[in-house]
Amino acid sequence: MPMSAADRFEAFAFLDVIHPVVAWGVYRGVLVSARAGDHSHGLPVSMMFAGMVLHQNNTRLHNELLIEQTRAKRFPEATSRLTGMFFFTDRGSAHRAESWGGHFDRSYLAELEVYPVRPPTVVDASWITHAPVHPDGRITLGSTEWIERYWSGEPYDHAPLWETLVEGRAVVWGTELRERAYDLLRREFPDALDTLEIARLAAHLGSDLGQSTAWLTQSSPGRFELAYFMDFRDANNSEFLGRLKEYDGPRNLKDLAPDKSTFGLPNFLPYGSRFTVTELGSPQQGPYHVHREIGI
Repeated sequence: MPMSAADRFEAFAFLDVIHPVVAWGVYRGVLVSARAGDHSHGLPVSMMFAGMVLHQNNTRLHNELLIEQTRAKRFPEATSRLTGMFFFTDRGSAHRAESWGGHFDRSYLAELEVYPVRPPTVVDASWITHAPVHPDGRITLGSTEWIERYWSGEPYDHAPLWETLVEGRAVVWGTELRERAYDLLRREFPDALDTLEIARLAAHLGSDLGQSTAWLTQSSPGRFELAYFMDFRDANNSEFLGRLKEYDGPRNLKDLAPDKSTFGLPNFLPYGSRFTVTELGSPQQGPYHVHREIGI
C-alpha cells in the first residue's frame, strides 16, 4: 500500500526479532498493524494479543480486555491496544520503558518512520504500570476509573511516559536488527527465503504482499483459533507485478533460487493456537479465562 508523507513521524519501538513472525516483518522492512488495511471481514489482532493467547497469560488478558472494553464503549475513536502498534516519539521515553523487562531491552530498540492511516492515540503508559491490582496482578474491578483517564490522554503524574498507538505502517531504519532477523529466518525457514525476498521487494514497492498478520476466528461458542495469514492479494495485481518486473534495484539473487519449482513458506503454525474462553464472572479471577488446547 502506498504510504502518505503528510502525517508521518519518526519514532522508536522495541522489536522482538527472536520471534519468527516479528523477524519476518522486520526483514521485510515495513511493519503493518493488524487493521492498517481493509479487514472488515475478519478479526486481525496485534502481536501483543497473539502472545498473550499463545502463552495463556490470563492475568494480562484479563487486564487488557478490561482496558479494551472501556475504549470500545467510551473512546471508540482511539486506537485499540489489541490491534495497534506501539511507539515512543523520543529516545528518552523508550529508554525509560526498558524497566518493563522482557524484550524491552536496548538491543531490540529500533528507529522507524511511522505512517498512520488514522490519527494516532497518545497515552501515558504510567497509568497501566501503576494500576491498582490484586496480588496475582489482575486489575481490581472496583477501581477502574483510571482507565478512562488513561484513554483520555491525561498524564499520570509530572513525569508521564507517553506512548503512541498507531494503525498504519512503519518503515524500519538501519540494518542491524534486520540482519539479526534475517539470520534467524535463514536458520528457521531456509526454504522460504525466496518468498522472504519477494516480500522485501514488495514492501519497497509499496505493497503488503508477504506481510503476515495474526487472525482470530471463532469455530463455535467459546472456541477460537489464532493463526497467521500471509497477504498475497497483490500476487494477482497486474499493476504491482508490472512494477516488480521493472524493479532494477538491489535484490538477493541467491535467495530467489531460480531452480526451485515453487516458492517456500515459513511455518508459523507453532505460534498459533486453538483455545477456549470461559466466562468466570468473579472479581477475584476476572471475567474471562483462556485455556489453550495442545497443538493446532
